[in-house]
Amino acid sequence: MLKTNARLLSKLGTACVLIYLVLFLSTGLDKMLAYSSPWVVFVVCVLLSFGGFVLSVLSIFGEASHFIPYFSAFLAFLLILFTVFVFLLPEAGIPPLIPLFFESSGV
Repeated sequence: MLKTNARLLSKLGTACVLIYLVLFLSTGLDKMLAYSSPWVVFVVCVLLSFGGFVLSVLSIFGEASHFIPYFSAFLAFLLILFTVFVFLLPEAGIPPLIPLFFESSGV
């Protein structure tokens, strides 16, 4: 089944990665943060990046001869790391947008 749908999976994985990049570069994520909860933006980012990664890996198992699924999976993995960095990790004394792991001190 993966052999027959490998091209579709590759296109969908690449589309997820490109949608994430377009949202980020067009400051769509900042507009979403201004009008909604950080949780909504976090879920959208995780779904796009993780979905792109899973679809790209499935495409690699179905058709391993093309360069695009490998590049898309690598880029999606970097986007997952970027999403964790932006939303879940503190930076220079600024608390994270979503405090899952680090409690904000009241100092």
